[in-house]
Amino acid sequence: MKLALKEALSWYRGVSPSIYRIQQLESVINVIEDFPFDKVCCIETGASQNWDDGCVGAFFAKLCQATNGEFHSVDIYDHIVEGSKDLYNGLGLETNHYTQDSVEFLEETDIIPNLVHLDSWDLNLKDPFPSALHGWREFIAIEDKMPVGSILVVDDNYFKGTWVELNYPNGGESERIDINYTIVGKGSNIWHFVESGKSNWKKLSEDLAGPNVKLVYQKIK
Repeated sequence: MKLALKEALSWYRGVSPSIYRIQQLESVINVIEDFPFDKVCCIETGASQNWDDGCVGAFFAKLCQATNGEFHSVDIYDHIVEGSKDLYNGLGLETNHYTQDSVEFLEETDIIPNLVHLDSWDLNLKDPFPSALHGWREFIAIEDKMPVGSILVVDDNYFKGTWVELNYPNGGESERIDINYTIVGKGSNIWHFVESGKSNWKKLSEDLAGPNVKLVYQKIK
């Protein structure tokens, strides 16, 4: 698995224009090298239709391809799904795309993923709770289907001590948002649940103030 991870990251470095996203993935790879499965079966919620969307899913799709696994992507918006299909086809990636509410998809799917990347419902730092609730509902919908040893990755999280500069379009003024809660983001409810010690998951990622953090967990029982 270490070789497949390195191969996928090397490929991603060659296609992604975002140094930040590459660094983000490096931090993920550093903590999942002991992934216990030969084939990666990944579900990603929230599709990327271009590189401005981040397109971290391309790395996960490449990892699935490198291990003869499967990559599944779901988004509620048809135009994003179609754009994502075009993007991934252009990258030579084998993918399965679905247009559906991600919570409903995860509740109904027969796919048994050993890697899940939760990245739907854009985070609004001025009103972060809907995104956090949606991330929690996704987690509840899929966690029991994931085998022991599986990895969960949750995007878009900020820890206390971080500040974010929001730049408004069309020449509008920018605004500084200070993170005063312990964590704000798509995975905040999941984070609190795992920290309670009452879950079947252990945290692999670090709680770092600064840039956008991907939470990484492994199922332990």
